[in-house]
Amino acid sequence: MNPYYGVRRFGPYLGVIQVIDVGDACAYSTNGRTWRIRQQTASGRFRWGVTQVSDKNDVSDVRLVGADNLVEALKKQPPVPFPIRDRFELWLLNSSTRRPLALLRTRYQAHDMEPVTDPHWRPFLMTDTAFVSPTLSAYEKANSRKGWPVPHRDQLESQVNVASRPMPAAQWFERAPDGSGEGCDGLRLKDGEIGRTLDADAFPELLISDQWDNAIQRGLVDDYHNWYAASLLAHQNLRDETRRRLERAACRRPRTLLAAYPLIPEILDRDAVDVALVSARLMNAS
Repeated sequence: MNPYYGVRRFGPYLGVIQVIDVGDACAYSTNGRTWRIRQQTASGRFRWGVTQVSDKNDVSDVRLVGADNLVEALKKQPPVPFPIRDRFELWLLNSSTRRPLALLRTRYQAHDMEPVTDPHWRPFLMTDTAFVSPTLSAYEKANSRKGWPVPHRDQLESQVNVASRPMPAAQWFERAPDGSGEGCDGLRLKDGEIGRTLDADAFPELLISDQWDNAIQRGLVDDYHNWYAASLLAHQNLRDETRRRLERAACRRPRTLLAAYPLIPEILDRDAVDVALVSARLMNAS
């Protein structure tokens, strides 16, 4: 088994992480440069080690007790980004269409598909309150309302979860190379849904379905994807149209683009991205 792969992080979405997995020890990196070590103990549990490996260090000087295979894998690692392999995906289902609505989590191996107990979709960590939707800002400016303003992150969370109610259902799918998905187990599934096959078009390309009743709802979802554009550019097999749109959005937030840049597999508008990267470095230096 190839020990080098990438996985998407959820709970909520936190971008793509690089993994070097040799079985009894793993190394994880969010930037392709600095690696955190996790080793299996004698009891079979995994624990985080105190050692961090950086590309600034000579890997040959690293000593990990009982993890010689991992040290060797670190020495031989290919360039990042590694191929993304988390092909098992848990989707919140639209209550009316029974199609994938929002991606809840992913897994690399079938035995890691845990039972679904909480089908609620969350757009951000509780501490992350910075999201502002240009679509909602324009709407609120044109349509004054009474009462305390509702944060845009909360409006997005409500919009998605309401579309799954009154009895939210979620289903694991195993995605095939052609983008289709075979339905596995889940929560509150109907007869015939386990074992069904959905074609690639049934799955949202990014994190949430873009099929909504009105322009405000569609714009809010677009704004959410634009907010995470730099991280989403690390996804592989994106359509060129989607990648171009995400590049434009990421260039408007240069610092996030600079942080995600090492894990982006393909750049379409190199000139625009280079200008944004220079801008981000100047911001960081000031």
